[in-house]
Amino acid sequence: MKPTYILALIVPLILLSLSGLSWGQEFEIAGQWNGSWKSCKSGHRGKLNAQFCRLDETHVQAKFTGSFAKVIPFRYRPVLTIVHEESDLMILEGSKKLPLVGNFYYSATVSENGFSATYRSRRDQGVWQMNRR
Repeated sequence: MKPTYILALIVPLILLSLSGLSWGQEFEIAGQWNGSWKSCKSGHRGKLNAQFCRLDETHVQAKFTGSFAKVIPFRYRPVLTIVHEESDLMILEGSKKLPLVGNFYYSATVSENGFSATYRSRRDQGVWQMNRR
């Protein structure tokens, strides 16, 4: 085989192998996170845990668990919309009508450094702060 034919076979294989490297790999939100929530109106606060799973290019399934008044557990499973994404950053938004609360709106910024979100409803507003476990 001539050297040019060998190069023609080898170069595509090298390029294909390089495409599997993590250069420019997008931030991955999947996994376990923990932290706390705080109401800016009432001052209530509590533990907050989350598990995230990316559903597709624009949606993330979240499972939030935590406590209210230290003894009342809660669970919340929204599908979050990815409104902006960079290689090391993701911005999520969403809303849901909840019993006794009404419309609940949230916006979060997520990176390797943590999860920071604000929420608001008719009677409350506050923050969520979490880091990877």
